[in-house]
Amino acid sequence: MRKIIISETLDQIRIAVLDNSKLSYFFIDNTSEQASIRGNIYKARKNLSAKGIEASFVKIDNERSAFLSNFHPLKADFNTDSSDSYKIQDKNFILVQCVSDYDPRKAPKVSDFVALPSKFCVIIAKPKFFGISKKINSDEKRLRLKSLKRFTTKNLGIILRTSSEKQKLKDIEQDIRETKMKWKEIISGFNNQSEPSLLHQENNIIENIYRELVTSDTNEIQTNSRRIYNYFKKQIFSSRPKEKKTEVKLIASKEDLFVLNKIDKEISRIFHKKVNLKNGSFLLIEEKEGLTVVDVNSGRSLNNKKETNLSVNLAMAKEIGHQIMLRNLSGLVLIDFIDLQSSSERKAVFKIFKGSMKKDKAKHSILPMSKFGIIEMTRQKIGNRTSSLVSESCSVCYGSGAVTRKDIVCYDLIREIISLKKTSKKTRFVIEIKEELSETLAEILEKNKRNAAIKGLNILTISKKLNESYKII
Repeated sequence: MRKIIISETLDQIRIAVLDNSKLSYFFIDNTSEQASIRGNIYKARKNLSAKGIEASFVKIDNERSAFLSNFHPLKADFNTDSSDSYKIQDKNFILVQCVSDYDPRKAPKVSDFVALPSKFCVIIAKPKFFGISKKINSDEKRLRLKSLKRFTTKNLGIILRTSSEKQKLKDIEQDIRETKMKWKEIISGFNNQSEPSLLHQENNIIENIYRELVTSDTNEIQTNSRRIYNYFKKQIFSSRPKEKKTEVKLIASKEDLFVLNKIDKEISRIFHKKVNLKNGSFLLIEEKEGLTVVDVNSGRSLNNKKETNLSVNLAMAKEIGHQIMLRNLSGLVLIDFIDLQSSSERKAVFKIFKGSMKKDKAKHSILPMSKFGIIEMTRQKIGNRTSSLVSESCSVCYGSGAVTRKDIVCYDLIREIISLKKTSKKTRFVIEIKEELSETLAEILEKNKRNAAIKGLNILTISKKLNESYKII
């Protein structure tokens, strides 16, 4: 069963997803920061190809250019010889969709393959195309869903997502109709706008959580925010009665929701390089700019006569898949297993590892284990690595290490103050804080000064050189 926990502190939202009480996903979103552009759809002005390279750029607004890429995460699902079949363009403009996010070092990537996702389907600009998720294996279920092909038109195609597998046809039909209306508005905008412009903005993180992570086995959603509670109760579940079985709870606790659910320590371990297993073996996960290296170590496990290199590797294969998704690792990943004697053993470990990645929503490709015990894989980048949400390069060691981000430390401090306010009824707090954190804390408090959680608080900060980040006195 799935449980989703959403904790809101001022303008920061933290989300944890638990499957059978085990942490599967973790997200942080700051609503005051620049919104993501991944998934946004634009009317873009065509530009000339860049000299010296086989590439072209387009204007997506008056200020920004974007790199026109052939890549789109959904493209691999289509069997087509012609890329022209799904381009929407005229003499000077083309319809594009962002497939990457902000990066200060380079322009965002866009694709002329445009896809509009919803809860149960994806609309694409490929005439009469009809597809069903490859993850739906049952011939009976696929045959039932094929009846929905009638919703395709001479201008658009439809892909049914994995989430449609257990849904009633009438619910999927309603979802298709709603998504087709949105698509119609996008095409109308393309035809009527005379300049590069944003035609469709991807949903906020709460809507995305509903669309991508609220599944048929989600039995509970917890939040400390009345705004988020009302969103799920009124805007989502009221329009989809079938999903009322998912219980939405507003928790007014003095403790932080992550502490209340006893997952705060588990979340903190996401950012550790070392992952320990109960049998004494452990993983070392090294995240670098160009790749991630995962090293399997037997540790104390082989002191147990029942444990072998094979048994350790099999246990690690399951855990590595879990860690890759939890940490949102992307790009090239190299996994160095303990040496195995036979090809049959290597195949067994490979099978288990590949199986552990079946639930992954990101596109990935995995190569069989080499005779040296190494599995190579690549994984699509979706958002930022989990580690980057809370850490930044260490200025002292010239980037060879990482430290917790200043804003993350400050939000932890604010959560502690809010909790103390509830338990002690105090409104005045004196905090000793590291000098480099005081400015960040002041900015967050100023930005959220009208927020009810901190309104009326008198917070005095004293900047000091401390061993710890802060001290409430």
